[in-house]
Amino acid sequence: MKKSAILGVTLTTVLLSAQGIAADLPDPKSVRTDHLQLMQGFPPAADKQITQAGFMRPYPNPRWSFHHARELFPSRRVARGHEAVSVLPQAEGMEQQIADLTFTGPDGEQMSFGQYLDSTYVDGVLIMQHGKVLFERYQAGVPEDEPHILWSVTKSFVGLLATQLIEEGELDPAALVTGYLPELENSGWRGATVQQVLDMTADIDYSEVYADRNSDVVKYSLAAGMGPVPHDYPGARDLYSYLPTIAAGVDEHGQSFRYRTTHTEVLGWILRRVTGMSTAALIEQRLWRKLGTEEDAYMLLDSKGAEWAGAGLNVTLRDLARFAEMVRLGGEFNGQQIISAAAIEKIREGGDRDKFKAAGRDFQPGYSYRNQWWISHNPDGAFEALGVHGQMIHINPTVGMVMVRLSSHPIASSAQTMPLSIPALAALADLLRGREE
Repeated sequence: MKKSAILGVTLTTVLLSAQGIAADLPDPKSVRTDHLQLMQGFPPAADKQITQAGFMRPYPNPRWSFHHARELFPSRRVARGHEAVSVLPQAEGMEQQIADLTFTGPDGEQMSFGQYLDSTYVDGVLIMQHGKVLFERYQAGVPEDEPHILWSVTKSFVGLLATQLIEEGELDPAALVTGYLPELENSGWRGATVQQVLDMTADIDYSEVYADRNSDVVKYSLAAGMGPVPHDYPGARDLYSYLPTIAAGVDEHGQSFRYRTTHTEVLGWILRRVTGMSTAALIEQRLWRKLGTEEDAYMLLDSKGAEWAGAGLNVTLRDLARFAEMVRLGGEFNGQQIISAAAIEKIREGGDRDKFKAAGRDFQPGYSYRNQWWISHNPDGAFEALGVHGQMIHINPTVGMVMVRLSSHPIASSAQTMPLSIPALAALADLLRGREE
């Protein structure tokens, strides 16, 4: 099989379900999980079966597969342990007010917050203010206790842990990547620092364009094991083999920001080398057991047992809210300082906004990228973790607000959801502004 044909075949089976335009999207009500009846029956009907080859396409398969990923891929447990579950206090009286909140969309249209959630194919959303749950909603048919894939929100977990290790003196941000990973001496990361990997300003010969069937992200997804690999595929079939094959880019390291998941895979490799722990074990010991989570999480693995550090964490909505609230509180949660306040503050400082412009992400005006987090630089100092198909953590420190969202949007790129999310979240912040703690 020719290389172009291989990429064309695998494109429909892995990460890249990014084709299409908004006008072609299905009515969200027509693809409700409870109506689809996917993987029901013994055996399921042929047109209701989902395998690893079809977990992304055809749509609406993701509405089932995004919260059943461990049934399709190898995974490693992130145990909650035997600690008591931390309480998420409830605040009464805001649910309907939030659902009915109206805002002006990017094309001048009026939309309610509830319509925004439906139109972005939300599987679950939880909103907190000052530590109390104001709003919690799940798409009908989505199990509340089944972990959902976070995609690139995973990066922000890894970036936070790296920032903490820097604060503890266990990781040197100015050190060369190859000082930790000599396996990359002949790769595009030669001469790059750990900080440049954290901020994605190291330049490598790698493209991440979800709607391009010839993009390097397809090779990455095959190496990670995000779908069946054709038997005659000539490329790398695991992450440790793939990363050293990525060549240098045309620019000097540190000149501009360009979003590339392979940077996070390198960062995950560095953390495993520095700590002697798997990524799953690191998240478990440093975060999951301390947060008082309700459920185990898990991480998806490549064929050699390496976690997808840039995409593979699966957690429940309420446990994601606990993590986000801990970050909002400067690392303190469940009666302990889990992450240092200095680490959180370093992330919140943000990165170089001029360097960010090189990425062409016009749907995030004024943003920067710092240690695997998206920094809005808006008047409230909001910052975010984002994942394809609509995954989000949004933290507004000024208003004391956290929103976590799990979604299965038919189109991968955040360019589809952010133009609605930015005004929706601004309106939500204004609604909640000034409420008593």
